[in-house]
Amino acid sequence: MLIAQISDSHVLAGGKRLAGRFDTGAAFDRLIDSLARQPVQPDLILFSGDLGEDATEEEYRHVAAGLGRLGRPVLAVPGNHDARAPMLACLPEFLGRTPAGHLCLCDTRFDIAVVGLDTLVEGAPHGELCAERLAWLSETLQHCADREVLIFMHHPPITTGMQDMDSMGLLRGREELARLVAAHGRVKAILCGHMHRAILGTCGGVPVRVAPSASHQIAFDLREGTSFAFSDEPPQYMMHLLQPGTPIVSHIVPVGTGA
Repeated sequence: MLIAQISDSHVLAGGKRLAGRFDTGAAFDRLIDSLARQPVQPDLILFSGDLGEDATEEEYRHVAAGLGRLGRPVLAVPGNHDARAPMLACLPEFLGRTPAGHLCLCDTRFDIAVVGLDTLVEGAPHGELCAERLAWLSETLQHCADREVLIFMHHPPITTGMQDMDSMGLLRGREELARLVAAHGRVKAILCGHMHRAILGTCGGVPVRVAPSASHQIAFDLREGTSFAFSDEPPQYMMHLLQPGTPIVSHIVPVGTGA
């Protein structure tokens, strides 16, 4: 099974530039072109949050149109720049929804069950897994007790050392998530975004893969008290190869910046 992971496109509509610098809408279009040129097409595309910058329906329609060109199955969860209502209005086929209204999902059409977690705290940059979301995850993993599982979410359940970004990370539910993952015993990996860098770690004894941004990266800087800064590294996405009974293999794919 081949999975393409897109994260943090921060699409702005109408040619607007993020921070006066990044044409994120054009970057997303180049990303779609890059995926379309892949000689082996993914079985599934996972979007691990921050699809849009301002969470407008216009941004989500831009995303939907681009992904529609690829003709592949897509699943998505929100990031801290997203909002649930406009996502549901424009991208309903990509999303799940719990009785409490969180955009979590469980897709069992593949050999590996794919579980998406909504870590969004609307109006805040940090993420959380509240009691309701953790209860949903516990029940979902119990239903998938006899299957391998892949989890994807926006905020990583790890501390990266990039302190400014870590302060906006998953601030609630991390330990409980690790316990649920370890207890299940068959979680292949946890795929995340948010950090705008490719980062590897572990949670509950399983690999964590943090995808870089499909638009703009944040500079690597481990100094204390330093605010995050953008870098000139190219847009990127990840391709994950998963086979039953074998560890996940992940590739980082850069996207050309174009003219």
